[in-house]
Amino acid sequence: MRGLDAEEAQLSRISETSARLVPHVGALVATVALLIGISPPAHAQPDVGSDPAIGTTTLSLADAGLENGLQFFGDTGQTTLTFPVPSGLRPTALNTTLNLPFGIRSGTVTVTQDDRLISKVGLPPVDFEPVVIPLDAVVVTDDVVNLTLRLTALAEDRYCLDADHPVILTNGSITFTGSVSNPTTVADFLPPVLRTLTIGVPERPSQAESGTALQLAAALLLRYRSQAPQVALVPLPGDAAVIDGPAQPFERRIVVKEGGEEGLSLSGGPDPQLRISGPPDRLPDQARLLTDGNLTMAVGTNVVTGTLRTRPPPAGESTTLADLGEPGLSSTGVAPKVGIALDQTRFGRAIGGYRLHLTGSHTPLPADVGGRVTASVDGQIIDSWPITADGTIDHWVDLPDDLVERYTNIVVGIDTSGDMGDCADYRPITLTIYGSTVVQNTPAEPPLAAGFNALPQALMPYTKVGIAADSFVDTQRALQMVLGLQRLSVVPLLTEVVSVQQAIEGDEPAIVVSPEGWTDTSITLPVSSENQWLTLTGLGDEEETTLALEPGIRFGSLQTVSDGNRSLLIATSNGAPAELDRLLRWLNDDPRGWSRLRGNAVLAIEGAEPQLVPGRSPLAVLDAPAVTSEAEADRGGETPTWWIAGGVIAAVVIGISAYWLGTRRRPGGDTTES
Repeated sequence: MRGLDAEEAQLSRISETSARLVPHVGALVATVALLIGISPPAHAQPDVGSDPAIGTTTLSLADAGLENGLQFFGDTGQTTLTFPVPSGLRPTALNTTLNLPFGIRSGTVTVTQDDRLISKVGLPPVDFEPVVIPLDAVVVTDDVVNLTLRLTALAEDRYCLDADHPVILTNGSITFTGSVSNPTTVADFLPPVLRTLTIGVPERPSQAESGTALQLAAALLLRYRSQAPQVALVPLPGDAAVIDGPAQPFERRIVVKEGGEEGLSLSGGPDPQLRISGPPDRLPDQARLLTDGNLTMAVGTNVVTGTLRTRPPPAGESTTLADLGEPGLSSTGVAPKVGIALDQTRFGRAIGGYRLHLTGSHTPLPADVGGRVTASVDGQIIDSWPITADGTIDHWVDLPDDLVERYTNIVVGIDTSGDMGDCADYRPITLTIYGSTVVQNTPAEPPLAAGFNALPQALMPYTKVGIAADSFVDTQRALQMVLGLQRLSVVPLLTEVVSVQQAIEGDEPAIVVSPEGWTDTSITLPVSSENQWLTLTGLGDEEETTLALEPGIRFGSLQTVSDGNRSLLIATSNGAPAELDRLLRWLNDDPRGWSRLRGNAVLAIEGAEPQLVPGRSPLAVLDAPAVTSEAEADRGGETPTWWIAGGVIAAVVIGISAYWLGTRRRPGGDTTES
């Protein structure tokens, strides 16, 4: 009975709190926010598997910037493997685990380099057995190895090795012999494999030092994009010109500091570091050399560079696949398909629509086989047309605006009908889309119409970054934001650090870091608060709704705003900068954290568990880490009734996508992720 009485009392408190809040909700209660959460995985150190006793190092394919597995389709499948080789090492073996779709009678893997046979090994007929492929005979060229792997297999009767049932060599890693050599010149400072980049700036960095650090970090993250290195910014105490402490395996350390001799200088010792120095206006060009093609000529320990080009030309309103870096696409099979990947960052602006003039060819089909060419996005067919007798493709395709995303993959395929053989291995068709295919685009109006989905392209081509003067912590916050956006882009982000006021009053897109609060009345944020009042501005209208919350909430946020013809990304809080820092760490702990953001705001509320709203989009709702205070832990993790009523209703009212983010503390002060 005591349990029932407590439950009734709990429900009564919920009802009373809800009654106080409902009048504040009004007509916007039907507006649903998309709550997103991501449980970040623990970041382990790279599994280099070094064994000093025998001088071997093992790198996973993921550490080398590659997919974890190699797939082979059909009775005879072929794939290529290109991997970097750290200086001083030589590859000796490719280690994999066999993943069979079903039993096979026999199989072999043959490895060639150019026209040379490197090795040939038999496949065990048992699933999940190790397959070790010798690589002693490979030739390393410019710290890279290019191989071709060909797998032949004979399946058991009535089984087909096809596109739906490939043989996979998974859990791939490469074993090397030797020891990693240190760089001796500026030209070889950047290694083939980079796991950690550490950038040091003074404790009170100038705008030039902060700006150079941001630009350098973004450029190097793009260069090593497939390897996803960790990037850290550290303060240099006093007059220090080097970063203290031993370096980690596959780490590089760079110091950015005004004054001294202009240029890039390489220090000696067991852990060489690179220093970028000089007058404030010359620091960016010196740093830019590290990602410029002229770096290979910097064969000294001290190098000074002139002015370097800062940006590739934009793609424009009309371009071709070849100009976008895709000279042609080809696939062979009974129903071949190719994907045309359109990335808005290549166009340097937010895109509202695409139109393609597809040109290409396919193998002419016999009279007893029918077929159509289809174009689809996310499995939805947007156009189809009959095949031609001569196998030519010449057709315009319009992409519906509601299917345009930051990354849009248009799949062109051939659907066939007729007798294609027992394992669909008769009459294979080769489909080719030419690089001359024209891609037309129209800009999004306004650029930030899609909220976070319009970033970073809505901040291109140049972005101002507004931070407080001489602030290391704001530089660090800006760095996390720039790195998160750079992970979404295939072209370098170009930033310039200015004051907060200059960023607000300027005409260019801007990232603004205002951690203590937002006081500029000329720009209205989607979510703001004062005392215990939460102000919510819906999407696409000027109406505001206010909620009175008892007790009040403290939160950090990232919010997107359109200011005339430009876009702004604002990092702020309502007097809780620690919540903003927690939000930034949380987003960057997951490589896909930024890509999953939708709507125009993301919030981290102090001490709050995530609340999921009925009717939300399932694509935008993920679990987030939760936190509970010590007092709540003593009550068995009970969620306060004000949050159940106020938090859920507030989430429904906000016409934005939001993460309700928290952490759960155990008694004693420990923090764990759920």
